[in-house]
Amino acid sequence: MSKLVKLAVASWRRQKLRTAMTVGSLALSVGAVVFVYSLSVAFESSGSQAIESAIGKADIWVVPAKGVEVNRKDESIDAIGSLPSGIEAEVRSLPAVTAVTAVTGSGAGTLQVTTSNPKLTADAMKSKGLTVTSDPARSTATGDAPALAYLITASEDRFGVYTFSQQFEAVQVNEVASSVLGVVGRVTLALGFLAVLTSLLISIDERRREFGILAAVGITDDVLYLFLVESGLLIAMGLVVGVIFGGGMFALLLPSIFSLGTVGKAVALVSVYFPIMLILGALIPAWRLLQKSPLELLRSSP
Repeated sequence: MSKLVKLAVASWRRQKLRTAMTVGSLALSVGAVVFVYSLSVAFESSGSQAIESAIGKADIWVVPAKGVEVNRKDESIDAIGSLPSGIEAEVRSLPAVTAVTAVTGSGAGTLQVTTSNPKLTADAMKSKGLTVTSDPARSTATGDAPALAYLITASEDRFGVYTFSQQFEAVQVNEVASSVLGVVGRVTLALGFLAVLTSLLISIDERRREFGILAAVGITDDVLYLFLVESGLLIAMGLVVGVIFGGGMFALLLPSIFSLGTVGKAVALVSVYFPIMLILGALIPAWRLLQKSPLELLRSSP
């Protein structure tokens, strides 16, 4: 293995500019993705306490018809608009309701409802014209409904294995990941991968004669291992530099929400792309090249 690494380094020295551009383009794209996903994870972490505080131990959470939003700056839940007057007393009179608490602090302007039979109470709320749902992705009441009631402890969908708070947090993170930033991050990573793939394909094409000679003397497998090690080290270097760059920019631009744990989760997500890049960018092109006969490689070499 050490000999293969030395040969890979020697190859990089012969092509310093291309190596630097390949590592740089991949590092830039990985850094962008790390930054975006670190931001997503940070949003999730900063909103978790606010969500738990607003929902409390309630079985049903009643919010204004226009829903609520997460205030990342203050780490709180803000109600959009206000509940209709008299709705608190009306909710107290519903079947199975044991307590109704007006939320203060995070989630102010909403109601925490405790009930001995959440579904019975939810059905009564529906008959009163409220929009009742267990899906945190629903952000507003339907039609002219006076309020939106989230069914917390009883689920009407197949995702009931997760708590409402977890689902709510997932929705918030998905908003960031699916935003323009998330799209830009994915596109940037794809462009960086294309730059790496192009560089590797050019490198293979330029070394046809070298590969042809090695294959002619019967060391085809070593050629494959050499190129695989060389490409793997190149991609790994780009990923490491990109992670450092993305994490550093995140710490520099958003120090208030930066933490190593946050960046670590983003890095774990980005690392999933490494084997994909290695297989598509290195193994497959080299394998296709070595399917040709040594004579054919020597004839087609520049």
